[in-house]
Amino acid sequence: MWSKKRLLSKVKIEKCLKRGDEIIGIILFFGDMSRDLGYDQPVLIPLGTDRPNKRSTLVTPVLIGINLGVFIMMAILANSNPDLANKINYFGAISRYNFHFYQPVTSAFLHAGYMHIFGNMLFLLAFGPAVEDRLGRIGFTLFYLAGGAVSGLAHIALDLHPAIGASGAIAAVSGAFLILFPSSRIKCFVIFFIIGIFMIPAWWLIGLFIVLDLGAQFINPDNGIANLAHLGGYAFGILIAFTLLVTKILPKEPYDMFSILKHKKRRADFRAANAMHTKAGVYTPQKETDPVIAQIAEDRAQIGALISENRISEAADLYIVMLKQFPDRAKALTMHRDAQYQIANHLYQSNQRQQAADAFARLLEAYPMDSERNIITILIARTRAHDLGDPIGAIELLEELASKIHDKETQEMIEKELHTIRSLTSDDTKESIS
Repeated sequence: MWSKKRLLSKVKIEKCLKRGDEIIGIILFFGDMSRDLGYDQPVLIPLGTDRPNKRSTLVTPVLIGINLGVFIMMAILANSNPDLANKINYFGAISRYNFHFYQPVTSAFLHAGYMHIFGNMLFLLAFGPAVEDRLGRIGFTLFYLAGGAVSGLAHIALDLHPAIGASGAIAAVSGAFLILFPSSRIKCFVIFFIIGIFMIPAWWLIGLFIVLDLGAQFINPDNGIANLAHLGGYAFGILIAFTLLVTKILPKEPYDMFSILKHKKRRADFRAANAMHTKAGVYTPQKETDPVIAQIAEDRAQIGALISENRISEAADLYIVMLKQFPDRAKALTMHRDAQYQIANHLYQSNQRQQAADAFARLLEAYPMDSERNIITILIARTRAHDLGDPIGAIELLEELASKIHDKETQEMIEKELHTIRSLTSDDTKESIS
């Protein structure tokens, strides 16, 4: 987990800055928290998510750059003018007894050491782009600043110690990610008995962090970590994201928490109605079915069950086997929209590009008015050009899409993709001539 929002006191700041040391000890990921709770924890370093973004990321790298810039300037100032650095930290940190209106924002851009800022920025880089893509650049900027402010205020409402760090704002981003993309998976570098890179479900990873903060707060509240700020950030992010979905200010997607809960309720209602009608004798026994259809139905049910358990890799493998086994039953092999999208997205992320393009194409054929059709079409074109050796077909696909849409951002994405693919064709032509 990222380095925690640091608790500061004026005495500690003065003493540490006079020595030229870091303000207080550094916590990296689960290190000190695990000692506070009395047991060891694995190291989890997030490297990214499996959600493809619709637009290029801008605000997230800018925020990272600002945080790094402030940290570097403060490090230089701590060596050249410790007294001034001490004053900036003292008045910039959010504090109940030394409160100023600007502190909820300034405290989120101050950090206690290299590992403190490294952990925070790593998590912002992992979760920020997807949330920025969903909220928009202006919306994400306001959300991030508000998350930092609310988490800081939550801390001083219940804790006497001053605090600095961006982890409250990043907790808000993580909370929003949990609501907006609960079925997404996080690529993590893990050190726990074995070392490797694993795809971990977002709901599990973020849920673990929330549980750890709750445990640390109740078991050892004087652990030197602003757990209340993190919990306030999570609560803010979850509440805002869910409110935006419920009020339809933010368009729903098939994988957000609101849609998942809605589909779950519908399935429960359907099962209850089916059980009631069966018990009442409304339904008659079905005639004997075609064994091929029965096998396809069984495979589809198994794939759906694997997806519901977040075993996407196994579901994708079974899906590929089903395609090879029944190549003449194309329409019957297309899963329901959510499952088909998850399988296609997993295949794309795991570099099985030909199978991914086929899965995405089946999705668009079955659901031609899908809300993600533009980005899916661009992904198919990119795959055809870069992985399947068909840049001409990719260009035709993108040009057809461009003729049907008027959204400026999507048009810019198409033009950028066309430019890249056309450069590939020109390079191939040059090679053949030479």
